Amino acid sequence: MTSKNMVTGVAVAGVALLAAVVVGPAVAHATEPFGGSARRVAPAAGMQPLSSLIGSWNCSGSITAPDGSKKAFATTSTAKFILNGNFMRWQETNSMNGTPIASAEYIWGWDAQHKYFTVDRFDDSGQRGAQTSPGWVGAALTASGALVQSDGSSISLTTTLTKTGKKALTVRAVVNLGAAAGGATVVSESSCTR
Repeated sequence: MTSKNMVTGVAVAGVALLAAVVVGPAVAHATEPFGGSARRVAPAAGMQPLSSLIGSWNCSGSITAPDGSKKAFATTSTAKFILNGNFMRWQETNSMNGTPIASAEYIWGWDAQHKYFTVDRFDDSGQRGAQTSPGWVGAALTASGALVQSDGSSISLTTTLTKTGKKALTVRAVVNLGAAAGGATVVSESSCTR
């Protein structure tokens, strides 16, 4: 993959990442697997701290490439507890100028042995990711890990969600392109409301 293609791929990944987190903010509404009911599922005890993320979110923001150029984007997301409340599914669709450009799904879980959240990410460009988070520290929820490209290469990824109000948060995702790119980063930042 050329450096230019990697930056373009990472830029799309950065946009899809919002939310990261989520942390990072779906036009597609999450449904229970195998045609289960659309009833609201209560979270398992370890998942309770993520309750404030449940619902639909609309975000607007920008992505900054290593050269400093910025592109505006919008994200629509839906988060809900699934599988008897043992996991949280966050689905999102990103668009630029009203045109969908990427979609991603994040499955959050709780690792009781290690006392941290796990975040498994999958997107429509074939990328996947795995992050962990110690949970909320004040108003911030930070997850760190790796984003694996469709060619198998991986790059560092950190996503931080920060509560800015009862129905508002910001999402900041930083993708480190690694030594081959001189340690350059792609940063996406957005503000989200419910």
